[in-house]
Amino acid sequence: MKFNWKDDDQKYIKLGLTAFAVVVLSILANQVLHQIPLLTVGVKTLLGCLKPIAYGLVFAYLLTPLLNMFERWLFRLKFFDKGNTKSFRLVRGISVVLAWGVMICVVAVLIKLVVPEILSSIQGIIDNMPVYIITLRRWVSRLLEGNPDIRDWIMTQIGKFYTDFTSVAGSFPEFVDKISKFMPRVGSFAASVSSGVFSAVTGTFNIVVGVIVSIYVMAAKENFVAQAKKFTYALLPTSQANSLSRTVRLAHIKFGGFFVGKIIDSAIIGVLCFVLLSIFRIPYAMLLSFIVGVTNIIPFFGPFIGAVPGAIILILANPLRCLYFLIIIVALQQIDGNIIGPKILSNSIGISSFWVMFSILVFGGLFGFWGLVCGVPLFAVLYDLISGAVNVHLKKKGLPVQTRDYHDLGYVDTETGEIISRKDKDGSNDSEGR
Repeated sequence: MKFNWKDDDQKYIKLGLTAFAVVVLSILANQVLHQIPLLTVGVKTLLGCLKPIAYGLVFAYLLTPLLNMFERWLFRLKFFDKGNTKSFRLVRGISVVLAWGVMICVVAVLIKLVVPEILSSIQGIIDNMPVYIITLRRWVSRLLEGNPDIRDWIMTQIGKFYTDFTSVAGSFPEFVDKISKFMPRVGSFAASVSSGVFSAVTGTFNIVVGVIVSIYVMAAKENFVAQAKKFTYALLPTSQANSLSRTVRLAHIKFGGFFVGKIIDSAIIGVLCFVLLSIFRIPYAMLLSFIVGVTNIIPFFGPFIGAVPGAIILILANPLRCLYFLIIIVALQQIDGNIIGPKILSNSIGISSFWVMFSILVFGGLFGFWGLVCGVPLFAVLYDLISGAVNVHLKKKGLPVQTRDYHDLGYVDTETGEIISRKDKDGSNDSEGR
């Protein structure tokens, strides 16, 4: 049976089907929106389950340079043959153990030496805070004697700060007592590690599982990389897989070179800061050096960010020592920026100081602390990718890719593709005018 639909009938049928589709899609969208909380909980649960894996991957990535170094040393010995499978597995196992052994020894020694000094410095600040507050009140009262409203407001804020500080500081002795009970265990643990007996790693569940995952990843890192490449080439077209592989390799060079170099650089700056602060007898030397060393991981602004809390503490305790401290920080920043940093980081980033500052400001504003830390290598990767794409398009047009070739560019001849410099352009204009 054949239906002869009129034009008006077809129009109403289309409208009805459209309305029905809109209603169905609206119901589905409403159901999806109502399920978003459950989806969010599910995603958070999944991320929580994957957190030990993420820890393990980070540990393995940071320790891989140590692993490679130990492998190179061991293969230089005559009784290890890199081409022999059993010998290679033995060297890999020894290298994994040595890498984690060095890591544990360094952390244990740092905790044993640094933590007590830091706790002592914090306790000293807590004990001296009433004196600092009195000194600060006197300064504010003297400086703002002619502005009573501003003075009273600042005095109120100082009082609120001291109240909050006192409530937080009240729980500090209990915290110190717990740490003090834990310290002997750390010492015995460090001694056992140094004697070659590796004890079970203690800590939170995520860190323990992360350590185990990192051992597996480090032991078979080539196999995991090969599996990732196999999956990539199976899933994507060959050209896209090649492009992704190059991008990942570039990211590895930038991130690996940056983070490993920055950690070494920050450790050196922290040690130098402690030595200089100790020579000038500046109080809380260990605490201030620790803050400066940690914040030095942030490029460009790191030392100055670390100097702010130290300067606030010292200006209340001893203004002259505060001046010494600021001079030392500026000197360290110059030494790090001109000598230590370039030697360690070399050309691992490959972007100018302007782009370093730009990336810190942009990614720090978008992502906070992690943007400050990861912004520079991430921007370096984006910079290289954009530069590569620009160079490809320039080559297709038959134009040079070196930036210096564009310094004196006036225009490009549309017929010949020749670059006309500004001098030639001005000369031609002059001749035309005459």
